[in-house]
Amino acid sequence: MAYSIAETASLTIPELPSLGAGITLLEAEGDPRVPLQTLLVDHLLLEHGRGVWVGTGRYCTTDTLVSVAPDRRVLDRVEVARGFTAYQHTALIRNLAAHVDEDTAVIAVPDIDARYRDDVQGNDGQAMLVRALAQLARVAREHEIPVLCTRSRADEFTQPVDAAAASTLAVEETPMGPRFVGENFETLVYELEGDWVQTTLAFWQEVLQARQPIHETATLSEEVFARGTV
Repeated sequence: MAYSIAETASLTIPELPSLGAGITLLEAEGDPRVPLQTLLVDHLLLEHGRGVWVGTGRYCTTDTLVSVAPDRRVLDRVEVARGFTAYQHTALIRNLAAHVDEDTAVIAVPDIDARYRDDVQGNDGQAMLVRALAQLARVAREHEIPVLCTRSRADEFTQPVDAAAASTLAVEETPMGPRFVGENFETLVYELEGDWVQTTLAFWQEVLQARQPIHETATLSEEVFARGTV
């Protein structure tokens, strides 16, 4: 199904894929930061909860999170922890359960394999990755919340991520913008001919802006750091 230009003018709640409990692996062509952070913000706006962001490497900064949020104050609901080494990262994951409560709506763990791949010799890195995945899966199961992950690349080292993921979302670049594809979801692609329009990055920003008025009672601000951040 697609919408005409006239119909999109009255479209108040455009669709993004919903996140179910368990580990969701987001596979992206190119840089996954914008789609990852768009899904995080969207889930927070819909669920009235807070998020936990376990960053590493290029994900230790949240500049793009600021750019997609419809209001900068939404970041007050995101606790950010930073693991600069494999051992810092695994400590954050191990202690994650202590920071998750009934208000936690989503956890994001971008580039989950990066530090274990680069900092640890031999098979120990993959063993640490497997333990981290098991701990994340347990938190997701016990609290019935989604854990949204990305990985630096798909290869033998990250096969445990495939095995641990309850679902997978792929985001691919079209000539006009991103398109999400999952088991039960596919982004509507809008034709450029006649009275039809195609998905663009600006469209996804409009998605989040459309979500926000529904939840105007939520408290929003700038970035705060998770307890236990290193």
